[in-house]
Amino acid sequence: MTIRKRVGSVLFTAAATAAVVGMSIGPALASTTHLTVKVSHGGSYTAKAGKTTLSANGVAVTCTSSTASGKLASGTHKGKAPVSLGGVRGLKFKSCTSIAGKMTTTVHGTPELNADSKTNSKGDTDAIITGVNVSVSTTGCSFKVTGTAPGYYSNKTHTLYMTPKKLPVKPLKTAKLTISGVAPGACLGAISNGDHPT
Repeated sequence: MTIRKRVGSVLFTAAATAAVVGMSIGPALASTTHLTVKVSHGGSYTAKAGKTTLSANGVAVTCTSSTASGKLASGTHKGKAPVSLGGVRGLKFKSCTSIAGKMTTTVHGTPELNADSKTNSKGDTDAIITGVNVSVSTTGCSFKVTGTAPGYYSNKTHTLYMTPKKLPVKPLKTAKLTISGVAPGACLGAISNGDHPT
């Protein structure tokens, strides 16, 4: 994976836009569920995405933009998949709305960017954001979104794509977000505990 100092996609939902970071992630070599990932040109990065959407049961929370920052360490990273490459700090979502009106989002903790597959012949490596923990609320509806978000990194375009669809390589660990903390009768019954949003 290669990451530059600019990023165009952030997590929270597995359906953000695209990210460009300032580093290179070389081939990730898989042995059973263990990976060896080489990162070149690591360092600090900032991330910025346009429209970011969380969708569950046909109900969408759409934010006009999202931002984040962090550091990715250069060098060789080894371990059981997914292999951590660095933290995603300062994650924020701007101007979020749903059919219920304005939504407030609060990010808890520090998610991490991980490599989650070997690198294919096109230079694509599956990525996974672990440690997602976001509270979402509006009048009459509040819930938490926790878990992991899938995506992939393209060395060719130096872009991190956060999407649950069309991963270029079969991931070694399946990513999944889960909703919890929905009070009985809240959210007009449209969102329930245990739902898995994208």
